[in-house]
Amino acid sequence: MTTPLSTALTALDAFCQQNKNATPLTFHRGVEREALRVKKSDGRISHLPHPKKLGSALTHSSITTDYSESLMEFITGVHPNVEGVMSELNTIHHFVNHTLAEQDECLWPASMPCYLESNADVPIADYGTSNVGKLKKVYREGLSNRYGRIMQCIAGMHYNFSFDKDFWTFLQSYKTGSVNSNTLQDFKSDSYFALIRNFRRNSWLLSYLFGASPAVDKSFFQKGTDRLSTLAEHTYFGENATSLRMSDLGYQNNAQADLFVCYNEVSTYIQTLKKALKTPYPKYQQIGLKVDGHYQQLNTNILQIENEYYSDIRPKRVTESGEHPSTALQSRGVEYIEVRIMDIDPFSSIGMSKNTLYFMDVFLVFCMLDSDNPLLEEECHALRELQQEIATHGRDESYLFDFGNGNVSLKDQGLTLLEKLQQVAQFLSQQTGNENYIKAIEVEMQTFNETSSLPSNKLLSLAEGAGSYTDAMLELAKKQQKQWLSIPVSKEESDLFAQQAKASLEKQDAIEAADTLDFDTYLTEYLTPQ
Repeated sequence: MTTPLSTALTALDAFCQQNKNATPLTFHRGVEREALRVKKSDGRISHLPHPKKLGSALTHSSITTDYSESLMEFITGVHPNVEGVMSELNTIHHFVNHTLAEQDECLWPASMPCYLESNADVPIADYGTSNVGKLKKVYREGLSNRYGRIMQCIAGMHYNFSFDKDFWTFLQSYKTGSVNSNTLQDFKSDSYFALIRNFRRNSWLLSYLFGASPAVDKSFFQKGTDRLSTLAEHTYFGENATSLRMSDLGYQNNAQADLFVCYNEVSTYIQTLKKALKTPYPKYQQIGLKVDGHYQQLNTNILQIENEYYSDIRPKRVTESGEHPSTALQSRGVEYIEVRIMDIDPFSSIGMSKNTLYFMDVFLVFCMLDSDNPLLEEECHALRELQQEIATHGRDESYLFDFGNGNVSLKDQGLTLLEKLQQVAQFLSQQTGNENYIKAIEVEMQTFNETSSLPSNKLLSLAEGAGSYTDAMLELAKKQQKQWLSIPVSKEESDLFAQQAKASLEKQDAIEAADTLDFDTYLTEYLTPQ
């Protein structure tokens, strides 16, 4: 049967045959991996500052912090192959683990955090005395006052992905009948938004296959919860959960619950976000903006800045200094997409596997080539509810889900979607000679028949065996670090990271020295609509 996907693959095959030197199937990807620093002695969150040996968290290109001073973030460059991403992540993790071992720390291997005594137990990230550093700190103070610090310690993996220029030559010609460089950027933006819409319709599969946060230390819920069961004295778990991180028990944000962000056009997407940036929210107004001379948040609106909007996928454009993300999108269009739904894989010492990244490539190509239909508000809310159901009930094989055409089992719907992904994977493997695409799909098809291999099931088994989620993850963290420490740091590696650290610290010093505005003025100018 002819489908939009099969038609597109046939056309792409013809393009590849006619343009032997073109590279439409070269994809550009990078990864951001978050991980808490914890003490090896007891698995408690570290209160030590970001290691100076790792440079400035404000300006280092690959090693920084996220919400907390103890929540590390590793950022790769852009690579034309999965192996390049894996290699860079391995290098970063190797050096960081050696550095943390010097202060008896290690990296927490999972998405849901370690034991946290209270909000005060979580140190907010510090970025120095520059205006841009202070802005980042105040933004995090705002997150603390709005949602609490504990929630902000959840870690994830972000996958940044874009298509090669030759792919755009094909797609524009295929969809419009011609190639027009004057309208190419608008076409790219529209196409990326089509990808995002299809991603949102199908991302439930990622929560099921790669969700790895079904359990959490009880301290995450300071007042307890009746929505989870007790696995052990110190551990809550969802009896059928795949990803508490992606459920409303993870990133909780009531202010955004009814926020409908339109993914049909760049202009309407930007308008929706800008409206949220200008719309006061009573609960945040009660917090106040500045109390006793100290900023409590950047503003009292639904969003402080655009990045506060929690989404499982975002359209992105590299910003210039001081430029807002929406301004960059509006003026230069979408450059790549950022997938934010993925849990950390606790069974990988770098937080993800090669198989997962190849699966993501196939999934995103499918989302780009499949049908292109608008995403209306009613469907948007239904997809949000479906995502929540998968996150909390995905391992219940008897549960029926509504994927838009009546209730069916997740296995039936999953295998149907995987068959479509298999078409894409076979095409990519045949065209490139890289069998990893088809292997990635075959592994996950097998998962539906051997559900014990789901990361969520594996994590629960480990936690049950260890007596608690925290004990299991700390044992895993130590084991992973021991593997890293068994390989000495080479002089070349040591020199490279020392050079990067020195350059980043010098850059931070230069930024601080160049400030001419007081912070109040700087903040007013930054928040002025662009």
